[in-house]
Amino acid sequence: MTGMEYVYTVYEEKSFSAAAKKLFMTQPALSAAVKKVEGELGLPIFDRSHSPLRLTDAGQAYIEAAEKIFQIQKNLQRFVNDLAELESGSLVIGGTNFVTACFLPRLIKQFNEQHPNIHISVIESSSAELFAGLKQGNIDLVIDSGECNTKEFESLTFFTDRIMLAVPKTFAIEQERAFSQQEIIAGKHLQAGSAASSLQHFAEVPFLLLGKGNDMYRRTMELFREAEITPHVRLYLNQLMTAYHMAAAGLGATFLTDTLIRMAAPNDSLNYYLLEHPLLQREIFIAIPRSSYHPKAIQAFWESVAQFAAV
Repeated sequence: MTGMEYVYTVYEEKSFSAAAKKLFMTQPALSAAVKKVEGELGLPIFDRSHSPLRLTDAGQAYIEAAEKIFQIQKNLQRFVNDLAELESGSLVIGGTNFVTACFLPRLIKQFNEQHPNIHISVIESSSAELFAGLKQGNIDLVIDSGECNTKEFESLTFFTDRIMLAVPKTFAIEQERAFSQQEIIAGKHLQAGSAASSLQHFAEVPFLLLGKGNDMYRRTMELFREAEITPHVRLYLNQLMTAYHMAAAGLGATFLTDTLIRMAAPNDSLNYYLLEHPLLQREIFIAIPRSSYHPKAIQAFWESVAQFAAV
């Protein structure tokens, strides 16, 4: 390993002892290797007075440069492999829990039929962590439904979700048009002239919402703000499927995508209501870093997703 790799491991682990354990070397040997790099740089990389370790200003610049170098090295190796016309290799796909459960099985199946020798790994995490991994080169592409920084990433929308208000029948609002699960499956909520409901009529219903940092949280809180409603939130949750099961158990109303409603097991305990708002149309997209070169495996997956979108 190089001195830069030693430094980066210490940065990742935030500790010399943890980094030494990960690298299977002694802490004094690792400390000496890092000090050698700092000596060549002429400035300390780590502020050792803090625990966990912190980067100095020079250290921050060094780490940013190291990440760019690692990405260049990775691209070079992939370029060489592509020149050899290798169809083998690996692809790391990142996605949120909902996206990986609802879309990745079909996308991977379609891709594997065309490129059976490419090994695929899947990482499930929050949108923020996924895009950080994409930027650092730990993830090759991300499939998400939130916001995408188009200055840093190229994106391709391949599916559009419709977000519905799911309400236990015990809280039913009679004056509003409710859709059943079977009607959602049949697409009746998407037909022109479908009756939309008013969020104000559900102001007294307890809600089950996804927590901060989730794209659905941002959307739903904006809906409440515009409707001038302060929701009674019974529970904050992390996953849409958990929210679905909690709502089906009668604990409160929640917001679900029509994709999840279609895929869920048959259940007649919920009514679904159509609300009209631009935020309730949610695009599912694939994102890759903006770069002058993308390995063949990434290009092939992008093209496969484009085919999926065209169906």
